[in-house]
Amino acid sequence: MRPKIFIGSSKEGLSVAKKIEEELKDFADSDMWESIFDLNKSNFDNLSSQVAFYDYAILVATGDDMLESRKQTYSAMRDNVLFEFGLFTGGLGKSRTFLVIEEGVKILSDLSGITLSIIPGKRKKNHAEKVAEKVTQIKQHIIDKEDTFDLGLLPSTALAYGYFKNFVERSVKRLLEDKKDKKIFHLANGTEFQIGELKFTIMIPDDLSDDMFKKVDAKRLRDEWQKMKVDPKEVRDYDFSIDVSKVSDGCLHLVDIPLTLNALNTSIEMYSQKRHIGKSAKENILEKKEIRNFMRTLEYLIETCSMVRDIVDVKIIKI
Repeated sequence: MRPKIFIGSSKEGLSVAKKIEEELKDFADSDMWESIFDLNKSNFDNLSSQVAFYDYAILVATGDDMLESRKQTYSAMRDNVLFEFGLFTGGLGKSRTFLVIEEGVKILSDLSGITLSIIPGKRKKNHAEKVAEKVTQIKQHIIDKEDTFDLGLLPSTALAYGYFKNFVERSVKRLLEDKKDKKIFHLANGTEFQIGELKFTIMIPDDLSDDMFKKVDAKRLRDEWQKMKVDPKEVRDYDFSIDVSKVSDGCLHLVDIPLTLNALNTSIEMYSQKRHIGKSAKENILEKKEIRNFMRTLEYLIETCSMVRDIVDVKIIKI
């Protein structure tokens, strides 16, 4: 699951943008601005509908225009590059949007004091070397950023956080208390057992097609999961699905498909203004991106929570 990056530039700066794309090819999946425009849409609609498809954006500002400001003349970036920089900054956040700017290009006063990626002009001997150097810096920033999770235009981060805090963490705590108290559990098939070892696998479907309730039913039937109800303590009771094949060894193996993914699917359909059956290529990309973010958010929360670490794991499955 590689980060997905939008690369924008003017036509004049396209050669620089392609150098950046080349430097990123082994690190990320990148799309050039010239490939994102759908038929029968305005440029504004095409651009504004693209933001949620990407994890990061790189805008290349080359000196393509001359600007007179306060009786001085400057080399300036094209208006569309400035607009796209603002658009992606607003949508993805300033830490996920990068401006690669050519030496001598007028920098907006609003950007004063910000460390920017400045490259020499296209005709300078060290141009390619400096572009590669700046891309390396951007890569490192992305690597560092991949351990953080922002609240973006779509709710995958918030849904994952709510699912973990309200269900996973509380459920594990409650069952560990039951293990300590040596409580006897009763399965729907009449089996009785005590918890010797607790495992919890969160299964995330590799696509959001179909209702999550149907996916859970399908998985239960195929893998012969059993239901188990745990008496409520501080929170309401839940029906758990368990892998009964391990009960005889004293292992309570909980398995769950997050039903909250239904809300994510609906959000994606609303964002993409879906009016058809099936999925377009872009809808598939957006779905994979949000599934990836949901999973990575869960993995981070699990790793940083001493209550559930080494008990809970996450995996992508096909149903």
